Amino acid sequence: MFIRVAEVGKPCFQLRKNEHGISVFDVDAVDPPLTETEVLDAFRAGSLLVFRSREDIETKGLIIAQVAGGPSLPDRLRDAHAEIQAPPGMTRSQFKKALQELE
Repeated sequence: MFIRVAEVGKPCFQLRKNEHGISVFDVDAVDPPLTETEVLDAFRAGSLLVFRSREDIETKGLIIAQVAGGPSLPDRLRDAHAEIQAPPGMTRSQFKKALQELE
């Protein structure tokens, strides 16, 4: 299961300018698995969590790549960090459309 941290009232899977992937956390990438509280505690108050399975993501033609999280994240979140990315050959507009389908 993958967790996306989002802001209330904003699209959860919106690709921003100059971004090439959408950050997510792989719950099972660390032992013991990440908890909702652990993830929320690392972000602004009022953030919300959105859950998607690997199947949900991959059936949209997208890939998941393990990418080390930034230094501001706690160690466990850095280790569990990944990105939803477009596979080779997918255009940016196709990528955005596939991400919208995850909403």
